Amino acid sequence: VKLTMYIKSWRTWIFFSYVGLVLYISAQPGNNLSWFSQLWRYDKIVHFMEYLGMGLLLINALKIKPLKKLEWKFAILFLLVFPVIDELLQHFIPTRIPDVLDGVADVLGGLTGAYLRKYF
Repeated sequence: VKLTMYIKSWRTWIFFSYVGLVLYISAQPGNNLSWFSQLWRYDKIVHFMEYLGMGLLLINALKIKPLKKLEWKFAILFLLVFPVIDELLQHFIPTRIPDVLDGVADVLGGLTGAYLRKYF
């Protein structure tokens, strides 16, 4: 099985940087995110948009050449599994609470972003 991401491509590095940023923010204790407090009332929209960007960037990185069926399947698998890992990580971070509905918003956003990028 060969999944191709071109390590020298700026598209790939933007995707990796975005994943790193998501993990960095997820690993911050809740009280370190006070600057983010005004957005909590839009929590599910924020989660959806965060992963919409991840789905767009993932397919953008893979789509340097035509996307094979197997690569598409691995991308979808990543967009289903990574949000679960992201939410589970928050279980171990002080004053952070993992939320199943946040994970659902993450998955829906990621898949939406992937499909948008695949077709546009």
